[in-house]
Amino acid sequence: MLQNRESFRKLVDDWKRMMAAKTVRLLGILNEKTAELSSSDISMYTGLAGVGYFFARLSNSKSGFFSKEVLDEATRLSQKMVRRCLRHVETDKFHRNVSVFTSPVGAFFLGAIVSSTEGEPASSGASSRDDCVKQVLSAQRFASVWDSGMPDEALYGRTGYLNALILLREANLNVPTQAVHEVVEAIIKSGTHGSHACSSDGTYRELMRDSGHEDLLMPPLMFAWHGKYYLGGAHGFAGILLTLINVHRLFPDALNSDTLNRYVLPTIRWYSELQLESGNWPSSLGESCGRDVLVHWCHGATGAVPLMLSAYELWHEEIFLKKALKAGDAIWARGLLHKGCGICHGSAGSGYALLDLYRFTKDTKYLYRASKFSEWCTDCFQNRKRVPDRPYSLFEGLAGTLYFLVEILDPLAARFPLLHAA
Repeated sequence: MLQNRESFRKLVDDWKRMMAAKTVRLLGILNEKTAELSSSDISMYTGLAGVGYFFARLSNSKSGFFSKEVLDEATRLSQKMVRRCLRHVETDKFHRNVSVFTSPVGAFFLGAIVSSTEGEPASSGASSRDDCVKQVLSAQRFASVWDSGMPDEALYGRTGYLNALILLREANLNVPTQAVHEVVEAIIKSGTHGSHACSSDGTYRELMRDSGHEDLLMPPLMFAWHGKYYLGGAHGFAGILLTLINVHRLFPDALNSDTLNRYVLPTIRWYSELQLESGNWPSSLGESCGRDVLVHWCHGATGAVPLMLSAYELWHEEIFLKKALKAGDAIWARGLLHKGCGICHGSAGSGYALLDLYRFTKDTKYLYRASKFSEWCTDCFQNRKRVPDRPYSLFEGLAGTLYFLVEILDPLAARFPLLHAA
């Protein structure tokens, strides 16, 4: 038996060495392209900050399968990306967007977590690590006004800002609980206002009639983006609700159990009932509720899995785990995506949901499935039907593919970038 375990361990290590070698070859392409990337986009989602965030993740890899030279070069490039981002940052846009995904908050967050070899920030000019943290915190006042027109979703809204604060705390940097509480309060107030509005003007009844869920009672929170009630991780309920669970986990005084159980839990139960027979979720309420098309993190089951698993971990309601497992089967069946191997709407994002399932259940079936997706992703330039708009970015392109390939070598430590389950 011991000999069999050792043989299996050797097979796993051989596979990881093979995957690391393929990852390094792809890494060479990204390294060459970094100098050509435009400074006009410094966002985490499609710009320089996201590429820098990948290099920061690689530089901290503990898998043991990357050489010191690879890790040192990743450190150098992460510092270079910070300097480029901070040279082009524009804080006068904070009033419109403070999301870590798409606003200057992402660049400041990167500056806060990336340090030079001397332990000082890798930022430019007078910007120190503390300065970068202060800039992130200064944006809180814009996210705390619930009726300002700022959306609640992740990519451009308050949830995206909350994730900056969550990530700072996870990096052991100081974040005032009151700042988090005020943003949470704005999200809850916006969501309850949306729920009341949907009830009073008949919108909810119409949405549910179109979706075939006429008997599903309205949840206490309703969130819209550009007039549509999206359900996925990027623009909708999945990203918002998962973030609120994470706030409770890290800042329990900012979102207490009473508020969580009164508003968040009933909304998650409602959300879980929208799962399609296939295991997928529709992209939005209304006519789209009957369409089983997109299996993405941004729209579909991939973004729902971490929410269902986190809800199960917190409340121990078996239905949440069943929903997550059913979604995992849908992702395994349909998660090799035509849009490429990115993490937002690509195959690497599918792999992350499978890694979440492995981490929560310890069922090696999900690790095997994630490994098959990772093998597919090593041929990312061949396994796509169209070129992404930002082919080297974190969420649409090669940086995100590489982020997944680096993390699958240490699967229990793997976390989807910027917005993840515990």
